Order: sequence, then C-alpha cells, then structure tokens
Amino acid sequence: MIKQIKAIILAAIVAGCSSPPTPVPVEWDKAADPLNTRLPQWSDNNVIVPSPTVNGKWTSSISAQSFYDTIWTPAVFYAVAHSTRIVVTAQSGTDFFNAKNWLRQNGAKGVIEYQPVFNCLTYRETTIYFSR
Repeated sequence: MIKQIKAIILAAIVAGCSSPPTPVPVEWDKAADPLNTRLPQWSDNNVIVPSPTVNGKWTSSISAQSFYDTIWTPAVFYAVAHSTRIVVTAQSGTDFFNAKNWLRQNGAKGVIEYQPVFNCLTYRETTIYFSR
C-alpha cells in the first residue's frame, strides 16, 4: 500500500515538472483568416436589470401626457426600477392605469399609489413621483 502511494506521488512529481509543449509557430506568409466579417445583430429590448445594492434616499418626478411617446433618460428608468414608493397623480382613472401599465412594463415592482387631481379643467398631464 505504501509503495503504491509513493509511486503515485513520484509519478505526479515527474509529470508536474515536465516542460510545456512548444507553441505552434506562426505562418506569416499565409493570408489572415477574418474572424468577424460583419457587425453583430443587436436589437433594443425592454429587459430591466435592477442593481443588487442601492444605497441612499432620493426623490424624483416626471410629468407627461403620454408616457409611451416620450423619450426618457436612463435616470428615469433607474428610478422606475429602484423606487420603493411610486405615487401617480392623474385627473382620471384611465390616465392612472395608462401610467401604471407603463411603469410595470419598465420594471416597477412595488405598490403604485393613485392620487386624483381635482379642480383642473384644462390640465391633462400625469405626474409620477418616485422615492426611495
């Protein structure tokens, strides 16, 4: 038994101390093979990846008549994905549910509160308040 262990240890030492194989020489006179012949196909997606660690407290707000037609900055999408409290102020329930659907599609996970706006005959903007 001890002779077998010694033989295994000796074989491991000899195999570990052997020289590495010689590298394949480069054939400089041959034509190069192209690796990437075209640009990769990229398409925009709606995948929201929230940060695993978010520190600090902050507030933010956005206003719009149609959230789908507005081009938002990455800071807005960060606020949507990382807010612990979201409040939507709107004149009608339809405007609230449009905003809520937009928030859900863009990564909002928590409870979305509704606060109706009264006494505004010409005001049709919906405002979303984010806080953490």
